[in-house]
Order: sequence, then C-alpha cells, then structure tokens
Amino acid sequence: MSSKKIYIISDATGQSGLHILRAALVQFEHARTKIMLFHDIDSKAGLVKILGQAKSEKALIAYTFVKKDMRDYTSEYCLKNKMFSLDILGPLINNLVSFLRLEPLETPSLLRRVDARYFKRIDAIEYTLGHDDGRGAERLREADIVIVGLSRTSKTPTSFFLAQEGYKVANVPIVPGIPLPEELFEIDQHKIVCLNVDPEVLQKVRLARLKRSRIESSYSDFKKIFAEVEYVKDLIKKHRSWKVVDTTNKSIEETAWEIIHYVFGDDHEEYT
Repeated sequence: MSSKKIYIISDATGQSGLHILRAALVQFEHARTKIMLFHDIDSKAGLVKILGQAKSEKALIAYTFVKKDMRDYTSEYCLKNKMFSLDILGPLINNLVSFLRLEPLETPSLLRRVDARYFKRIDAIEYTLGHDDGRGAERLREADIVIVGLSRTSKTPTSFFLAQEGYKVANVPIVPGIPLPEELFEIDQHKIVCLNVDPEVLQKVRLARLKRSRIESSYSDFKKIFAEVEYVKDLIKKHRSWKVVDTTNKSIEETAWEIIHYVFGDDHEEYT
C-alpha cells in the first residue's frame, strides 16, 4: 500500500501542526503516511502553487495560518477541489475571539520573537546543562527545581523538558551508599522533587539500557533494584518536605507538569 501524503502549510514554522498531526497519527497503527512541511508561506501566490501540487498528489491539507484571509482561501480551494483539509488554528482563534472579546493580531511568527521569555529559557537551559547528574552542587541555591532519584527514573529528560519551559533545574542521583551532597540540605527543601518508579518498570528500563550497551552488570538485578527503591522510600520519610512524583508509565510531559504543580501550585507562569 502506497503512502498517503499530508501537506502541512504554515505562515510560521508549522511545528504546532506537525506535533498535532503526529499525536493523532500514532492512533493509526498501520497507517502509511508521508508528511511534507511548508513553512513561512505568507503570500497567496506561494500558497496556490503548493495547493496545486497537493491536489495532483491527492494529499490532505493541514494548515496553521494566523491570517484569516489565508485560512479562508485554503478552505475554499479545498472545498472547491474536493480535497481533504484540516484548519488547525482557525477554530481555536475564533473561539478565543468570542471568549476574550478581542481581535487577534494576525501576525505570524510571534512565538519566535526574541524577548525576555526567550532569554529566560536560554538561561534555564544553560543552567540545567551544567547541573545534570549531580554536577555543580555549589550552585544548587540558584535552581528553581531540584530533582533527585535513582538511575533511569527520567531525571535528565524531565529536567531538560522543564528547562525548555524556562525553569532552572538541577538533578542529583540517589545512589545507596553514596552520600547526597551537603548543599542539597542547605537549600529550600520545598523545591526538591524525588522521582519514584515501580521496581518492575525500573528493571525493564535498565535491561533495555544494558542491551544497548552490551555490558554485563548487576545494574538490572531485581533484588538490587528493590533494595534501591526501599532505600529511596526511607529517604523520603526522613525528608518530608520533598515532593514525590511517581513516574511509572508516565510521559516526560506528564511528570514535568506534575512537578510544576507541586512546586509552584497554580502561581507558575505558562511559557509559550
């Protein structure tokens, strides 16, 4: 079966459309599709050329235009030529107009503007890079969030997701028999989050890692893992100010937003 083509057309990067389509396509296990992304399309002349090509290839059109005239033109073209189409931003913008009682700016690429939020993200990413896996303990006070946990509990990927959201994150590994850095206990304990995971799930993750590295080790031994998890539970009992997040079968995104909620409650700023 040949692949079906999907055209994503945008007057900005098109990444929002790409993420939404991928999120939907994973629900179709045997689908064979080829996604083609056309970004920074800001003229009808350029749009017409792409639509004509899509028509000849019987492609689905998914578009994320902030300008109403570009959305309307695309919709009319697809309707006239009996093409499948998906207006990703239009319905959302229209609902926000009704809800906010304001008119949109219709300015493409506003998300890419260099502003204070951009520099905050850069600072957060640089800090997080320098404080991965226990490094830079002397600067833990500067962190917005400090993540602790056993090996392979998603500390690093969660930290970098949070950094992309503008939070300075340090992560510190918990290794039974090795003392945690003294600096960890000198900072505000309420911004420390301990990642926990089911021992059986942790074993599967570690086994997968060992298969890739082809190294013989007790790293994935279940008795050892169970003892490590129990050690963490005892540590949590001693430090009741720490927030605990169970990462079992959770995505990085779910874990990250749970951490934000625990540390900042409803007062955190959404970075867009």
